[in-house]
Amino acid sequence: MRFIDSDTDFPFSSAVVHGGKTFEAVVTGIPDGASQPVPGGAAAEMREAFRQLDGLLAAAGIDRRAVCTARLYLHDVLTDVAEVNVVWKEYFGSHPVVRRCYGVVLQAGMKVEAAFTAEIP
Repeated sequence: MRFIDSDTDFPFSSAVVHGGKTFEAVVTGIPDGASQPVPGGAAAEMREAFRQLDGLLAAAGIDRRAVCTARLYLHDVLTDVAEVNVVWKEYFGSHPVVRRCYGVVLQAGMKVEAAFTAEIP
């Protein structure tokens, strides 16, 4: 098992590779070193989350084409899902990742949190 981007201030890592073939990551709209999400709403937070995901995937030696499933947590799913979907299409293009989307209460003023699973060849 290999942990990626472990945080010394919190008891968790941003990603883990386990079984040598599975990558899992959780990302938010809060940049590294910040305490609040990026300004601009759910779309801006989703872009920041994808920026973080790209870095974690690269650290595992893969890219977004390896992502197979996603769990998307939105503070206000009915209001924010449309703008998040625009960013989602920009990021994944013709790579149709299986996605589940949930409305939840998020901390630190966040509108978006996302969890991804990818396959390592």
